[in-house]
Formats: sequence, C-alpha cells, structure tokens
Amino acid sequence: MNKILTALTFFATAIGIVYAQNEPYAFGADISWMQEKEKTVKYYRNGQAKDLLAILKESGFNYIRLRLFVDPTAKITGESESPYSTKGYCGLDSTIKVAQRVKAAGMKFLLDFHYSDTWADPGKQYKPVSWSSLNTVPLLAEKVRSYTKETLLAFKNAGTLPDMVQVGNEVVGGMIWPEGRNYASGGKGSWADFATLVNAGIDGVKDVDANIKIMMHTISKNNPNGWLTSLKNAGTTRIDVIGLSYYTQWHGDTDSLQRTVSLIASKHNIKIAVAEYSGNHRKVNDIIFNLPDKKGFGTFVWEPTDWNDDGYGATLFDWKNNPAGRHSNELLELYPQMVIDYGITSIQPSSSSRANSSSSSAQSSSSAGTTPVLNVPSAEKNIESTRVYFDGSRVLIKKTLSNGKERIFDLKGNER
Repeated sequence: MNKILTALTFFATAIGIVYAQNEPYAFGADISWMQEKEKTVKYYRNGQAKDLLAILKESGFNYIRLRLFVDPTAKITGESESPYSTKGYCGLDSTIKVAQRVKAAGMKFLLDFHYSDTWADPGKQYKPVSWSSLNTVPLLAEKVRSYTKETLLAFKNAGTLPDMVQVGNEVVGGMIWPEGRNYASGGKGSWADFATLVNAGIDGVKDVDANIKIMMHTISKNNPNGWLTSLKNAGTTRIDVIGLSYYTQWHGDTDSLQRTVSLIASKHNIKIAVAEYSGNHRKVNDIIFNLPDKKGFGTFVWEPTDWNDDGYGATLFDWKNNPAGRHSNELLELYPQMVIDYGITSIQPSSSSRANSSSSSAQSSSSAGTTPVLNVPSAEKNIESTRVYFDGSRVLIKKTLSNGKERIFDLKGNER
C-alpha cells in the first residue's frame, strides 16, 4: 500500500494537479449502436483489434449510456424512423446484454428511457404503440411507473442495475405526447401533467432501488435554467443531474454552453452533465469539469465511432481499409490526457509540491497540466516526445525516441 501511495503522490506532484473530485468525474459515451455495428465492424486502437468497451476503458472512459425503446420493432404510422429496428436493437433484451458487458468491464451505466418505440427528441415524443389506448394522464402515469419498475427489475435480475436513469430523452417539450406535452414545446400543454409523468418514472426507479441517480435531459437552448425551474415548480424535485444535449449546429458555440451551464449552476443546487455532444471534446469537458462547487457531473459523447454531427463534430474513430475497420484517432487520445489533467485519482498535492514540480516536468499538449519526465539510460537521451496516458488501470509514460523506438515506463520508473 505504501508503494502505491508513493507512486500516486509522485504522479500528482509531477503533473501539477490543482483540483480533484470527491467522486470520479464521468467520462461517458453513448454506444447504443455498438451491438448492431460490431456484427460487421472491428474496432482498433494502435493497430490492435479490441472490444470497443475495452478501448474506451483504457482511454479513460468510466460511464456508458444506453438508450431503451419500449418496442423498437413497432411501426408508428407516418413516422419515417419507424420501426427503429426490426431486429429489436435497443429493446429490453438487447440492451440488457450490452449492459452486462458494461458492468463486466467495470464501468458505470446510465439507462436512457425514451418512453417511445423510436427516437424521442425535441420535435417528437411518440406514445408507444402498445400504450395507444392510454389517453389520460392518470392512466399513462400508472403505466410509466409500472413499466419503469418492471424494466429495472429485469436489469436487476440480470445483475446489471443501472447507476443512473434518464427519465425521458430530450424532454424539453415534455414526453409522451399529446398528454405529457408542456408549454415549452410551443403548443398546448401542462407543466403539471408533464411533471406527473416524470414523477411516475422516478417512482418506478425508486420502487426498485432508492440509490439510483435520476437525470433529467433537455437541450442547451431555449433557457434550460428556466425549464428546470418550471419543472421543479410543477412538483418534480427528485433530480440529481440535469443533462443537456449540446451540438454546435443547433445550440451555438462553446461560449453559449458556458453561459448556459454557469447560469444553471448559479441558480440550482444540482449536478450538471452534457448528456450528448459530438465535437469540441476538450472544451466541452473543461467547461463542465470547472463548474463552481464541483457541480460538473461529466459528459457523454454521442456515438463516438460513427457520428460526426454533419461536419460540426468529429468521431473518435476513423475508417481505414488496412485492416478494415474503425481505428481510434488523435481525438480519442484527448481523454486519457484529461483523466490526468483533471486529477481523477482525487489527489491534491500541497502548493509547495506543485511549485517544485514545475522544474522537473515538461509541458503537456494540454493547457491544464504537465507530464512527468523520467530518467532514461544516457544512451537514449534523444527523446522526441513524451506522453502520459491511462491504460484503464494505471498511469503510464511513453517516450518516443528520435530513432522511432518507443519506451513505456510506470510511475516508479520501471520499464514495462
């Protein structure tokens, strides 16, 4: 134990961490497409084929978000994105199977209830086809609670109870329309009716496990601070995290995101997350992590292997043909660096330690920290670059020499 503490102290001193979290900041990803995509696609990091979850974990990710539809095989009349999946992807059975892999990988799990058979978003919140006869708020509230409870019991029986539940997806305009629509959608509706349905979902979660965190998910536009205030005033108060969708093309530049989350932080005693984003990876995380009073919960990058937000964002993986598959790129490498810079180990050295570290450290590519420089044999002082990264269980230092060779050390200077 003393050796471990010594190593961690060296690490904290060397990189100059100036802040820490009481609980790990969430580096999350929504990879709900994975189960479908991996039937035909392989994933690579540094040229090595690996399970996508393994790649994300060794890159510093610690939270996975999975979406859930009531019946993804159902056909909604007049909806082009329906059925969502004739094979049942993102239904209960397939989602449980992915969640088991998430838990086996030692990662946390956010379950995103859409309360629909297909995508629920600001422009549509379709009632599940099998619920079509439920046309009053009391009937729907009873169903939302029972469905949520029964679903979570299925996850519990499979040994994969979520750590956090999202009650509805992008519910800026309410959910389960028309009964659960609210005034924020621009149409007729009731905040009270919307809150009733949300509370029913929360009740269903707490019926199974009171410790599961609750996220409410809106968008980083149209005054989410006022939206949260209205929802609370309507009677929904059991919210642990407010999650925002943030996409540059729809929600503005990162300065807009900064203003939005800063206002929420100043008005509400609540954790704040970006539940979906696809670009500005470092900036988005810096904004959330550095919120005052440690109100930044974390972020969840949206489908990082495939989605580029129509050019406004960028994937963490690129397609290559030799070998064919999705290969991690330099953007993925931002995440292990953020793990280090944010001090996810929760170590905070003294000010004197930080001052002393500056003379023995090399500046990293990030603006928030520095990387350790370990001694290497005198015959190999010709170092071209030094990179610190997190392999999923420990911090390592990679030194690239001018001859192209690479050497990897642990924090005690032992070569791996």
